[in-house]
Formats: sequence, C-alpha cells, structure tokens
Amino acid sequence: METRPIEGSPVKWKTKEKVTTRVTANAMKAITGRTMSDAFGDTHEKLVGENNLRSISFLELGIQLAKPVAHITLPGRGVATGFLIDVDILMTNHHVFGQASDAGDAIVRFNYQRDLSGNLLPTEQYRCDPASFFHANEALDYAVVRLQGEPGFKWGSINIPDSPTLATGQDIIIIQHPGGMPKQIGITDNEVMYVDNQVAQYLTDTMPGSSGSPVFDDHWRLVAIHHSGGWIPEPSTGSTHFRNEGILMSAVKADLPSWS
Repeated sequence: METRPIEGSPVKWKTKEKVTTRVTANAMKAITGRTMSDAFGDTHEKLVGENNLRSISFLELGIQLAKPVAHITLPGRGVATGFLIDVDILMTNHHVFGQASDAGDAIVRFNYQRDLSGNLLPTEQYRCDPASFFHANEALDYAVVRLQGEPGFKWGSINIPDSPTLATGQDIIIIQHPGGMPKQIGITDNEVMYVDNQVAQYLTDTMPGSSGSPVFDDHWRLVAIHHSGGWIPEPSTGSTHFRNEGILMSAVKADLPSWS
C-alpha cells in the first residue's frame, strides 16, 4: 500500500493556555492517585441534555448485527434488503416478496460490503425455498421466507424482542443496501419524529433498495422494518412530512406465524 506524508501546518501545543494546561495537570494528577471527580470537577466538560455516551462495545455489537443483513436481487425487477430472524428465515417487505413466486428466483447475498481498504469482501449467495415456508402481510408490508442452506449458522440472526418499543425523540439506526450498493449504515441525523401502534417515521437516510432493512434503537434492539419514504402523511394527524417510515416490529410480531 502506498504511504503518503501527512500534510498541513505543524500542530503547536498551547502551553500558555490556562484552561488547557489546568485540564492536563488535573488529568495527570488523576493518574497519580486523585479521583476522576477531583481531577476534572473544575473543568467545563459536561453532559449536554441526554447522555449519549456509549460503551466502545456498541460498535462491535453493530458489526455483529450487520452480518445477518442481506442484499436481495430480484432479476429484472430491482434490488432490496432483508435480514435473518432465524437460521433459515429471511424477513423483508411485502412489496419485495408479495407472493411466494416473487421469492422463487431471488438471489440473497450475504457479506456484500467493503473492507477498511475499500475492497469488496467475498460474498455467499442463497436461494429462497418458498414452498417450504412463506408468509406475507400487505397491510404491515412484511414478508418472511425460508432460505436454503441455513445461512444463519454462519451469518447469525437478529432476535425480535419480546416487547420492542419506540418513542418520538429517540434515535434509530438502519443497516441497509441503499441503491443496491454494498452494505451501509444510517447512524446520524436519525431522530424518530412520529410513532403510533403500527408505524414509526424518522429522519434517518435511506434510498431505493433499502426496503426491508432492519431498524434498531440506539441500544441495538430491533424495533421496526424499514419500508418507505418521501412526502408521507402522519396517520393520526394527516399532516405530510418529508421522512422515512418503518413498520413497528411489535405489530409484525403479533402477526408473525410459526415456521418451525
């Protein structure tokens, strides 16, 4: 790999800056025995509003939950996203798989993403087995289908919580294949703006091809399945807003049949 020098002006440490040197001195004293509150109690660093600090393991858990998210190719029709909820059960939208025959020729590809160097990783493709199990609900815009080969043993699956909840003002995260591109994540500017007993509307970015993506809260609990976006109405008020929308997993789970 080609190495390049770091460009830009040299960084100068502002040793005469009173606040900076005081903070540094306090930190050093903390290392030598003072408590954190003693060392940093007189600085200006504070929690602003809700505490949005997370353990660094938050990132690792997100990587694990991205593995069961798959790219779906519908030959001659388009692309979408889906995710495993069991070792061989894939969930996506009804408008992706409206009937069993829609799933028959679909190609479900895992690990379609780039590494740290921007290179595409090796993928694995699976086929659907709708004759073995298929269920779809148009009103809730979701579908589930069995996959051949039990891919969850390698890629894992995403658990549906017993009582998934979501509220306005919360942040959500969407792992997706926007535009059919390699896997991406929507993790900023992601506030929930509206929730009722069936849908949530949010500001997180998506694109065509993101349909069927898992929607997580900021503790990585599965709370919805993404299904649409644009100028959409709030069901309870009728007012129209430019947002994205998902179907709440609580509504889906209440309708979901057994597949075992």
